[in-house]
This record gives sequence, C-alpha cells and structure tokens, in this order.
Amino acid sequence: MAANAPVLVEDAISLLSKRYGKPVPFGRSRLLQFGTALTCSINYSKKLRGDKFFFGLAKEAVDPKFTYPETKLGEFALLVCGTVDKIVVLPRSILLDMTRNVPTRKLDLFHEDKAFILQTTGHPKLNVTEFLNRFPQHRPPEGETDTTVSTSTADRSHVKIQSHLIRLGQAEGCSVWVPPNDRVLSYRGTHFATLTLDRLPNFGFEENTRRIVHNIDVLWLTKNIIRKAFEVESTTSIYSGLLRLNDLVLAQPNNQIQLYIVADKRRRERVFNQLLRPSFQELAPQCELLSFDAVEEAISRIESLKLGKSGRVSGLLEGERFTIPDRYIYPSGV
Repeated sequence: MAANAPVLVEDAISLLSKRYGKPVPFGRSRLLQFGTALTCSINYSKKLRGDKFFFGLAKEAVDPKFTYPETKLGEFALLVCGTVDKIVVLPRSILLDMTRNVPTRKLDLFHEDKAFILQTTGHPKLNVTEFLNRFPQHRPPEGETDTTVSTSTADRSHVKIQSHLIRLGQAEGCSVWVPPNDRVLSYRGTHFATLTLDRLPNFGFEENTRRIVHNIDVLWLTKNIIRKAFEVESTTSIYSGLLRLNDLVLAQPNNQIQLYIVADKRRRERVFNQLLRPSFQELAPQCELLSFDAVEEAISRIESLKLGKSGRVSGLLEGERFTIPDRYIYPSGV
C-alpha cells in the first residue's frame, strides 16, 4: 500500500460514520459494521500504470460461508480507488460471485473511457461504473410516515413500478411481500406497509436462502407459496438482481416460481448479455424480462375494469423469455 493508504482508509471510515453511525469491527481484517445500517470491507489501491487499481481482499470478505452481521442496507465491499472521491461501493453478492473459484482473492479494476471495469481470474469483465460513489440510502425506520422522505430517498421509477406490482399482485388475489426497508415507502399517498405482508412466512429455507428471499423486490404469494418473484432494475445493477433470483433457483431447484427482471425496454440488451453468463445457466431458462411499459399497461387495464375489493383477474403480465444461443462472445465491458 502507498504511504497515504491508512489516512485514506480513515477518511473513508469517517465518511461512512457520518452517514450511517459508529463503526464496530467484526472478523479479522478491516470488516466494519456502521450502526445498524450496513456492513462492509474497506479496500484501498493506489492508481497504477495504465489507469489500473489492484485490490487484495480479506479472506472473510470473499468466503460465502462467513456470515456478516445482519443490517438494514446489506453487505458491501468498498474499493477506494486512490482517493476518497472515487469509491466503488460494490454489493458483497457481486464480489462473492466475481471471486468464486479465484484462490488468490485478488481483483483488478480498470478505468477505461470513463468506465470502471472489474476483472478477476476466470470471470468475464464486469462494468461497475454505476456503483461509483453510490452509497446506499439510509431510509427512516419502519413506521416513519413522512412521504417526502420516503419518495426522495429511493429512485422514483423503482418505487412507481414496485407500487404497480403490489397492486397487480393483489388484483390476482395474491398477498404481496416487499423487503422491510421498502415498506416505509409510499406512492401517491399510499404506503407500502398498508398493502404488504409484515412478515414473510416460514418456507423451511435455511438461513442464507431466507435472507436472499427476504430482499427480493416483490413476491406474490398464494397460501404461503411463492408464485412470482420480481427484481426491479431501474438504475441499479441488472447483475445484482439476477444474482438474487439465481440464488433462489439454486437453493430451490425444483421450484415452480415464475421469475422476472423488470426493467426499461432500453435495458433489454443488457439483461440478455447478463443472462448469458455461465453463472446463470440454471436461471436463464426460467427468467423473463418484463418491461416497465408492460407493467404500466397492466395497471391501465385493471383501472379501466374498476375492480372492487373482491374482483380478481389473472394473466395480466406477460414477459419475454430469451433464446440462449449455443455459442456467444461477450461484448466489451460485460
């Protein structure tokens, strides 16, 4: 590490402390929990020749068997790229996938044409530009009813589509689940907490699977059975949403759950490219792309029907299932 590395790491810790609360170490190597908000590993690299950064990761950070303390906003790896003005805030789920079967626990980050590209041995490159300085929003505690706070702390498109999926699920006679942090949100004056389950049924999942299911954006349930699972990706990473759905498939290989990535149609190619990853071989045949437009059209249909509380409809949503070619070359930056 460069001589100024400890100072920059302390600056990063100070920055997180102001946002999320007092840091408490756990594990053995620069793993910290900030208040009840989030947990993360903090990693530093100076800028190397060729606009490159190199990170050596703590063993516990890349060990999927090592459990971080549970927090409201989740688990992350901070990659400090030479300065605290350039921190890639990477969800740990992505880090675990990118370091799977990488015994050296090392990764490279390249700054190319204003993009940050992550690379590890044996994995396709991953564009992580969207995570640059993208610190997760610290939402108010459950029970907070300030709609101004709720709508300003989350991406508006995400909240709108999530609200529509809640209404559509109810129209199909399902009970609906959203993550606890999202129950404080509201859309057009209606709070998610009044429309969704306050507790997820016990599906008999082991702890890691329970946590994955707990954080999927929207679940439709019938008699405590998950019918449909939706990951809404407006500005967030397509990859991280697919990874949650993929973990669900791997944990429950015989499930009959319909799986959807919900995104703007302009992101169609990005969804397709990510589904072609070897990591998603089991997921690709089961997962469909559902466009924002399709969700909006379905909402318009039920509004035109003027359903009462007892009214029920079905078949409102139809996604696109991709045909996966036998051979494919990843485009640059995937």
